[in-house]
Amino acid sequence: MNATLVVLAAGLSSRFGAVEGQKVVETVSPNGEVICDFSVYDAIRAGFNKIVYVIKKENQAEFVRKVSSKIKGAEVIIAFQDMEDLPEGFAIPLGRTKPWGTCHALWAARHAVNEPFMVISADDFYGRGIFESMYQFLTTQAKGFSFAMPGHRLSETISDHGSVNRAVCLVDDAGFVEDIREVRNIEKTGAQIGYTDPKTGYHPLPDDSIVNMLAFAFTPKVFDEIEKGFGKFYETYVKDNIDAEYFLTLIVKSLILEMVATMKVLPVDPKDRWIGVTYKPDVEIAKESIAKLINAGEYPQKLF
Repeated sequence: MNATLVVLAAGLSSRFGAVEGQKVVETVSPNGEVICDFSVYDAIRAGFNKIVYVIKKENQAEFVRKVSSKIKGAEVIIAFQDMEDLPEGFAIPLGRTKPWGTCHALWAARHAVNEPFMVISADDFYGRGIFESMYQFLTTQAKGFSFAMPGHRLSETISDHGSVNRAVCLVDDAGFVEDIREVRNIEKTGAQIGYTDPKTGYHPLPDDSIVNMLAFAFTPKVFDEIEKGFGKFYETYVKDNIDAEYFLTLIVKSLILEMVATMKVLPVDPKDRWIGVTYKPDVEIAKESIAKLINAGEYPQKLF
């Protein structure tokens, strides 16, 4: 059955300390693969037959050369996140230069996706099992507004090199998300994980908090909801912060709280260790971890 993987690769890489677009083409394997190559490889062997990359048009030449042109075993489509591509009646406010965020990035893929799909970040290594469980969900359960996500433990997604932002979930006893919120500047200090709010001070977070690592299983119905929700986002956030971002978690939260959609949490196998590249020093850790997986036979020396 058809299932698509959408790879969001148009981020600014602000914490990475790189020129824009560099992080997603940063080499992490001896054969020159980038981190999202491993996700695409895992997705294709799980059954996904179309890959849609969302990038910035100005990064197209290098991205095609280093990443998308190598892919075998699936249809490959490039979509562009353009700041001026907005729902009818909206325009870029004077002075805004920052992209609109992950929700807008996903919306950029709307013309290329007509089937149930999984969306991921190009910056993260998720592991094979997640793509297998998400493909199974997409091809057997994803109908209407029945969505899903892999549930990572917060303690397994912290960087040793600085703070991170995470989508922290409240999950009910049946394994469905009741609420989701973006928590910024989460750090580990000693044995404690937490964040500091400028107004309310320090807040500890349980190590086993379920977080979303920008990986969701959706149906194409989400595209209309993103478009309809843009107006609410614009009026609620942009008037107070010209650079406010339209996060995917905002639309997910809205659909859950309004009882329009359900978000099932799929367990993550402990052996599927998440590897992220938030800061420049994280690259060396990613390289070492991926080299171990290659040496153990989990991945071939050359993916494609």
